[in-house]
Amino acid sequence: MSEMKVRKLGITDIKVDTIVNAANEELQAGGGVCGAVFKAAGRKELQAACDAIGHCDTGKAVITPGFHSKAKYIIHAAGPKWQGGKRHEPKLLYSAYQSAMELAVAHGCRSIAFPLISTGIYGYPKEHAMRKAAQAVRDFLKEHEDVEVEVIFVIPDGKLWNMCYDRLREVAPDYTVAAGDEWDKKPMPKEQEALAFKRAFTAEQMKVLRRGHVPESMEDKWFWYMQGNKLYAHRSWTGICIYIVEFWTGNVLRVRVNRNPKQYYCTSDEEDLQTVNKLLSWWTEAEYDYYGEWMTELVEQIEKTKEAGKGQKKRVTE
Repeated sequence: MSEMKVRKLGITDIKVDTIVNAANEELQAGGGVCGAVFKAAGRKELQAACDAIGHCDTGKAVITPGFHSKAKYIIHAAGPKWQGGKRHEPKLLYSAYQSAMELAVAHGCRSIAFPLISTGIYGYPKEHAMRKAAQAVRDFLKEHEDVEVEVIFVIPDGKLWNMCYDRLREVAPDYTVAAGDEWDKKPMPKEQEALAFKRAFTAEQMKVLRRGHVPESMEDKWFWYMQGNKLYAHRSWTGICIYIVEFWTGNVLRVRVNRNPKQYYCTSDEEDLQTVNKLLSWWTEAEYDYYGEWMTELVEQIEKTKEAGKGQKKRVTE
């Protein structure tokens, strides 16, 4: 399954098969993203490779080796200069992203990282640019369902990240997945316990889980995301990791549970297994009802408190 995500990184900090440079038509080293890409790859080598190509029309892309960068390839996509949207800028930007995707797939790339093309000195409005980028990649993936590629939009600015993630979910919800750096979270502590149980999931349910979830309100108590076959579940308010669920063959799930008493109060294996099963049921629904989950947990906690109070009152009477 192809995936699209937004990460809080610089374009040269991420390790993928290919990164995309926000290029000019002359394929010359510039400032901003372009300057950073040339610096990471080695200005002399990359410029020589670009000079050998010579030119790239606006709305198109060309490819070179990655040289000293972390990527195997660098795709140079020439986006349009913003002129009020009256000079076919949306169409040209859309084309630049699609051309980059075509080159990536043609060269066997399984992962590609994009900056927000044309939003630097070319002045393209960032929100409009993100929406057009998401549309272009979404449409490409829909037209190439046999292709499996991870598409990452790298956004160093935290405030800008929120807007980009919202636009990505709005435009391409079926492809959008959460990444681990989208939330202020804490790792699983050393005090932990391993549990295991069996449960089968359909392909559609696994697809829903792989999308992950970024909280949207105070009642939204969980942030979760997947890396490989592991699902990491964090409390949204504190960022504390409560569960790590590993999906093994034979429908076996191995669960690592937080057992640090300062972070997580529960010490019952049976209760944790019940909780994990309930969470997985909620999270695999087509529409995750986080408010309903919150209310259910609240009612359950009230009932537990009442039962504990009755037990204490009985002991005092005796």
